[in-house]
Amino acid sequence: MRKEKLQIPSLDEHLVQMEIDKIVTAGITPKVTFLTYLKSMIQQVGMRHIFSDRLELGFLITVVAALLAMLIISPFQGQIQDIYGYIFLLSPILFMVLSVSTYLRKTQNNTYEVEMACKYNVYQIIACRMLLFSLLSVVLNTIAIAAVAMQFEGIHFLRAFLLSLTSLFVFSTLLLFALMRRRTSVIVVMTVIGWTFGNLLLQTVNVQVYNDFLLKLPTVVNAIVLLGMVFIYIRCVKKLIQFKQMEGVF
Repeated sequence: MRKEKLQIPSLDEHLVQMEIDKIVTAGITPKVTFLTYLKSMIQQVGMRHIFSDRLELGFLITVVAALLAMLIISPFQGQIQDIYGYIFLLSPILFMVLSVSTYLRKTQNNTYEVEMACKYNVYQIIACRMLLFSLLSVVLNTIAIAAVAMQFEGIHFLRAFLLSLTSLFVFSTLLLFALMRRRTSVIVVMTVIGWTFGNLLLQTVNVQVYNDFLLKLPTVVNAIVLLGMVFIYIRCVKKLIQFKQMEGVF
């Protein structure tokens, strides 16, 4: 019996290329952007779970807002240029209070180990909250600076506004950087203490030089510094939000 030869049909090159493209596309994980990742996290976790302590946060926001309001409306006995120093010192206060309370609450929670094993772990939730806290702080600071500028004629709104935001993002970046280097409650508290006493020390040692620096810093330079700090801050948030618990390091 004669063996029949196996006939292999010729392949369509276009069809082959299409199949190859399908295989490659299916095998490659698409790169997720930072904003897409944030949106996905908020949608999957839900704002109610991200801000499960809404009453506590609402109370802290109310206390800080009341404190700032009292400082604004209370009689000021010093010089107008001293106000810029207080703006630089106090601008991060809302972010400071909310972020520190969030970190201490999350890391000292009895469910810390369980939450670290979840798809979105403790540090990713903290990073998301800090990003939202910074936006809230920008809004509150803008209102506070506008109130100060209306109360004191010698205050230049644009300068005070840029100084306030620069202060906010300088502190926010320092806190995130310290948090990524040493993930302990001690380093977080030390960062807050260092910021507060560092500014007070500069004012105490030579308040004139301190105020002159804040007053004479060109607006353009201040804006460039602010943009640079915002860029670094976003990078720090991205690094923290992409944190995976692998060998205990970032």
